[in-house]
Amino acid sequence: MELHAVTGQLFIEDGEVRDGTAVSSEMAFSSATAVPGILAQSAPGKAARGRESDFLFVHLTLTGQVTETAVLLQDLLDTISQRYYQTSGSVTAALRRALTEANDLLLRLNLSGSGPTREGAVTCAALRHGELFVLQIGESLAMLGHNFGIERLPARTPDHITPFGRSAGLDIRYSHHHLQAGDMLLLVDPRLAHLPTQSFEPALVDTEVEIGLGELVEIVGPDSARLLLVEFTDDAPLDLPEASPRRLGEMGTAVPPTPIPQTAMPSHPAHQPLREQLPAPIRNVDVEHTARKATSEAAMGLSRFTGWLAELIGRLRSPRPETDNSVNLAWAGIIAIAIPLIIAIIVSSVYIQRGRVRRIAEIKEEMGQNLVLAESAESETDRRVYYQTMLLLAEEGDTLRPNDSEINRLRQEAYTALDLLDGVQRLTAHSLYTFDEGVNLSHLTLQDGFNGGIYALDAAGGGVYRLDTDESYLTVLEEPLNQLIFRQQAIGSHVVGNVIDLLWRPAGNMVSRDGIAMLDSRGALLTYYPNFTDTRAVPLGLSSEWQLPVAMATYDERIYVLDVGSGQIWKYFPSGEGFEVSDEDRVIAFREDPELALAVDFDLYSEDASLVVLYGDGRIRYYDTRSGSVQWDEAELMRNGLTRPLVSPTVVKMVGRGLNTSIFVADPGSGRIIKIARSGTVLAQYRANDEAGQSLFTHISDLAIAETPLRIFVTAGNQVYVAMQE
Repeated sequence: MELHAVTGQLFIEDGEVRDGTAVSSEMAFSSATAVPGILAQSAPGKAARGRESDFLFVHLTLTGQVTETAVLLQDLLDTISQRYYQTSGSVTAALRRALTEANDLLLRLNLSGSGPTREGAVTCAALRHGELFVLQIGESLAMLGHNFGIERLPARTPDHITPFGRSAGLDIRYSHHHLQAGDMLLLVDPRLAHLPTQSFEPALVDTEVEIGLGELVEIVGPDSARLLLVEFTDDAPLDLPEASPRRLGEMGTAVPPTPIPQTAMPSHPAHQPLREQLPAPIRNVDVEHTARKATSEAAMGLSRFTGWLAELIGRLRSPRPETDNSVNLAWAGIIAIAIPLIIAIIVSSVYIQRGRVRRIAEIKEEMGQNLVLAESAESETDRRVYYQTMLLLAEEGDTLRPNDSEINRLRQEAYTALDLLDGVQRLTAHSLYTFDEGVNLSHLTLQDGFNGGIYALDAAGGGVYRLDTDESYLTVLEEPLNQLIFRQQAIGSHVVGNVIDLLWRPAGNMVSRDGIAMLDSRGALLTYYPNFTDTRAVPLGLSSEWQLPVAMATYDERIYVLDVGSGQIWKYFPSGEGFEVSDEDRVIAFREDPELALAVDFDLYSEDASLVVLYGDGRIRYYDTRSGSVQWDEAELMRNGLTRPLVSPTVVKMVGRGLNTSIFVADPGSGRIIKIARSGTVLAQYRANDEAGQSLFTHISDLAIAETPLRIFVTAGNQVYVAMQE
């Protein structure tokens, strides 16, 4: 439904209507700010795409006398208006950005000390195609009148109110309403909050602006107030003179631009929600149009097939020699059986297609409704539930129509909102290399130096592969994929079993060459040396005592093996090209039981061998290896920047040296990668989507980090991805 807005403004001081009380008319509505702190505006000529038919209503109140704040009020209104109409995307996002910018302006003015501190309340509402979006800050008040009564906005007084202009963090209340012709909106001065809602019924229920303005004067009585009254009507607006300050009782009409035909509508930004691109009637027509199109196309195909059958039957009925009678009868029998079967198949496909189209439309509508509910929800938990529901609906939509642009846009809005709730940065990801079907990559590491190179382990086939890249690791060179190791390969006297883990092992005092080290479940360390492309195997003592080794790490040329079966971390000291075991120092000692049977990964700091252990149940422990005591854990992380607990983490890596050392934790359960300082402070949290719009980090099996700039390489299924900041 296309609604028009008829507006009236009231300025009452001590029961007297001030001269200058004004209303707007027709297109002059775009500058209707006759009463200080009140704005009623249609879209200017150069509005951002998607804003051409929007109407903006603002009621702004500041502490102090109106005569002292009139100029400031106008500056803030101009800021809200300009930012809203210059911002594309969803209505609520644009309103939020406009209010944030105005709040920052007022906050800077207050902090400058150049004048008295001003705080206040603001109600900002936008009308689009019969839908009203309302954002409120501070002790703001609005009322929405229907033929059945009045809705008070907010419905109840919030427990905590942060005034407009006091803090950089805005406490915004959202609401969304589907309007009908005859509904009335009143933006109320906070000084009238003490009046009962029912007292406004004469001005808001079953009335018009002209009558409502007069009733408001009676309702306000001897008090003071600035009021904006809006009537929503589907009547075509009259030709009215240009707006000018007039006496109480006059009115004006805002005429929306002529709607663009659906077939000629411009494309919308990728992040604009579907519910804001089309009014509800057009959405319904679109569903029916698509379903009818599917039906008509099927019917046309059936008619063409029927015509062919008719022609064929005509030929069969033509005079033929008697010897052809058996052939004719056979064809007639086949056709008689085939026709009803084909008709049944076509009719069934038509109904299936109609059902699929209708369900896609329902999914989009439900996603839009959940988005609105999330934005108006009071608790973070409720908002999170609504956004998660949107993601589940998007998954269902993908099964019916993969890569639907509208579903992807709504899904992206849910991801963005969840990122804000979780304090997460969204990275841009793309597939770097895709292996053959059946490959299941489990581990990944990078070659240090200036030559590039990525190494990946296929857990399904048992092979280790090298991707030749440039030094940035971002470009895979056009050379054949190089397989270094495969199961049952003979390396000297050793036969390769299952490769468990791999890491880059640089040259040192004992190690003569850089190489990629691979832990074999059969008790050996396999090393591939890129300089001469040779591979060697050296045995690891005590491997007969291994029960279930899952990971390895290195420090000072030593090799450490995490064995969750025995609940130990075995230590191997370099000796030439091989290793030896110390009877007095066979395993890492802890002051308390580290419960390594529940660990999934670990790593060591390259300078003092301090140890981080990751557990599959969401725990993490950072140990001082010398004392064996815990330095910090997941509870400390929650106090130092972690917005949500770890759900089911799988990988931990320590990257860098000295003050630049960071710990990266992959948590597929929450779809995050968390960056942590060695002190236990969360530095950043990351999420990323793959090319299909799905959450990438919910499927990763391993990661590798390259810094300056940050590049996160991950394995998922048979693909290697890279995620980066834009």
